Amino acid sequence: MIIGYTHHLRVSRTDPDTIWLAHPNVGDDTGVDDKAIPLPFDEAMHAQVGDQLKVFVYSDTQANPVATTKIPVITLGQCACLKVRSSTELGAFLEWGIDKDLLLPFNEQRRPVQEGNKESVLVYLDNSGRLAASSRLDKHLNETDDGFAAWQKVSLLIFQRTDLGFKAVVDDRAIGLLYNDEIFSPIRVGQTTAGYIKRLRQDHRIDLALQPPSDQIKAELTDIIMQYMEAHDGVSMLTDKSDPEAIYAQFGVSKKNFKRALSALYKQRRIVIEDNHVRLTSNAK
Repeated sequence: MIIGYTHHLRVSRTDPDTIWLAHPNVGDDTGVDDKAIPLPFDEAMHAQVGDQLKVFVYSDTQANPVATTKIPVITLGQCACLKVRSSTELGAFLEWGIDKDLLLPFNEQRRPVQEGNKESVLVYLDNSGRLAASSRLDKHLNETDDGFAAWQKVSLLIFQRTDLGFKAVVDDRAIGLLYNDEIFSPIRVGQTTAGYIKRLRQDHRIDLALQPPSDQIKAELTDIIMQYMEAHDGVSMLTDKSDPEAIYAQFGVSKKNFKRALSALYKQRRIVIEDNHVRLTSNAK
């Protein structure tokens, strides 16, 4: 498979308006390559025969491979949130970083899309061999564990809000659910963020979290809190009663995990917790 991916291809010959790249699966020792891939001359006008060029290979209207030196936001099998450039009788066309917009056919739209809005999509190869987009992610991706392990760190694309929380694409290969009680900072559809596999359920569906296990966070966070207080004259105005948003803005953790870290430091007699601030003990200084 060559269409839909980035490759390093060798220049086999040049014409006044086209640079021809050797197909990676076809030898051209004779100097003739019937399957050479065209690249517009103005995208690499200084290229010479034998040069290696980094290109993305997509498909023209006849599903033939065409090259560009412009690299798209996503390649075949990957997911991203893309802007709708236009909507026509063929479907919607999405901006993805190359001159040829990506088609989102009507039958692959999870919901109607409008020009200027963004939509979370996956790039796939249609039945005619051309690249296209689909926002029906549950049609192309599994909602089962797919070889993940509990508390594995993953990349998440938030793509749909539900009554329970948010659905997210996990590492471009599966769909998981981020429950409302795991969300402690503003989150939006289309956002990409790091996350964790919290639980692989008995039905093999995936529950997600935005932070690692509490014990791991507590060990790291206590050191961070101590460093913060030492840099602020031994005092923190953030306490176990502070707003979750303020805690997250400073330490990037939920209020629950912040309180656990404070409790650990208090039990170690390294801090004193007052009504409106936390201070270091004399033993901690």
